[in-house]
Amino acid sequence: MSQTHPGSVYLCLHGHFYQPPREDPFTHILPIESDAAPFKNFNEKITAECYRPNAEAGNFAAISFDLGPTLAAWLEQTHPDVYRLILDSDRQHYQRYGVGNAMAQAYNHTILPLANARDKRTQILWGLQDFAHRFGHPAHGMWLAETAIDLESLDIMADQGITYTILAPWQVATPIDPTEPYLVQLPSGRTMTVFFYNAPLSGGVSFDGNLTSNADVFASTHLPAQVVQEKQRAGEAQMLLIATDGELYGHHKPWRDKFLSYLIRHGAPEHGFEICTPERFMLMHPAQKEVQLKVPSAWSCGHGVARWSTGCSCTEGDSRWKEPLREALNRLEERADRVFEQRAGAALHDPWGARDAYLSLRNGWISEEHFWKQYGRQQPSAEDMHHTRLLLEAQYYIQCSFTSCGFFFEDLDRIEPRNCIAFARRAISLIWEATGIDLQQEFVSDLRQTKSWRSGVTGAYLYRQLPVVSAWKLPALQ
Repeated sequence: MSQTHPGSVYLCLHGHFYQPPREDPFTHILPIESDAAPFKNFNEKITAECYRPNAEAGNFAAISFDLGPTLAAWLEQTHPDVYRLILDSDRQHYQRYGVGNAMAQAYNHTILPLANARDKRTQILWGLQDFAHRFGHPAHGMWLAETAIDLESLDIMADQGITYTILAPWQVATPIDPTEPYLVQLPSGRTMTVFFYNAPLSGGVSFDGNLTSNADVFASTHLPAQVVQEKQRAGEAQMLLIATDGELYGHHKPWRDKFLSYLIRHGAPEHGFEICTPERFMLMHPAQKEVQLKVPSAWSCGHGVARWSTGCSCTEGDSRWKEPLREALNRLEERADRVFEQRAGAALHDPWGARDAYLSLRNGWISEEHFWKQYGRQQPSAEDMHHTRLLLEAQYYIQCSFTSCGFFFEDLDRIEPRNCIAFARRAISLIWEATGIDLQQEFVSDLRQTKSWRSGVTGAYLYRQLPVVSAWKLPALQ
């Protein structure tokens, strides 16, 4: 268990490990990605360069990390040895300190402030269900996509047992000392502990290759520059938190897995820094001060969350394509939700509660019998049950269509927006199969309003370029 060390300076390194789903939603096959050569796709390339070497070196056991559900599922299927090593890292930390070092993640990497309350709840619950199944204990921390926050999301997290998250220092409305955690008062009266990462160190590690070329120099020169000397003289504990994409360590920056390994075992400890994780620090030094947040806000957008909604100057070129794409997806979801409530209600007494539990059914973590006993109406017909499963699967793909990377980059004519459109088409197909209701025509019409500033193609064109679907699964486009 953790012991308090007054005046200690702790170093926490958090890695956000995530890959979006890249598989075709109809065939579930990952396409060949030529840019990843000599590997078949980027998942394989990043595993070889980052996930495997860091797992085999034991780096996951020392750092704080979140493992995105879509990445975890892919690793479990294709590289189970790497997957087990990562899960074992959290178990080792739990056995040593009484708390894990893995954080959950909102399931589809959705920008939660842009989601409605019902979707926020589903995303958070699915993320927690996935975490508990994989790691064997409830999550107490949750990483939010792009650290995008609003108070409603934090309140739902707190209601589900989440006690802390990590944010950027510019997401606050009042001055802070980033070497300590803070409490955020939530509308319900609950609180959330927030850690703020050290901006100079996190930015330097992410973007300055020279900064991470020598772990001893980093620990002897750059870390001490961020220590608050007054707190150290007063015997107050403090933590320097470095948060980055986990793929930095070996993929984005070759050999940085070696830097990380040496830093946590030698560089930092030999220069007076104790390696720590947020929940362990909370046990020793609970947050005492309150802070107000800027909401909505995120770590990679200086305009609230406009990067994923209306577009902004955080990406190059003309980002006005983002707003009509989001509107098209929102309008599709509204229509799909009405169908779901009306048609699934024939078999489910609580359709939205059933959706919240659907991930566990879909992945085989609970039985059909258990699911229908809890959410089904008395004696639904076999036909109603079949159609309801199709509608629940459509809801799953509607959630996939809001994956943040579809809006993160500079242009519509990229694989990420294409994938979001493909997920939407899968949902449309399932709804058509279950009910005969055609949501395709209006969605494609909406997609005509979104246009690539580079190639000039519209979202409707990208939709039509997707692989042909059997006629019985989708009506013909007009």
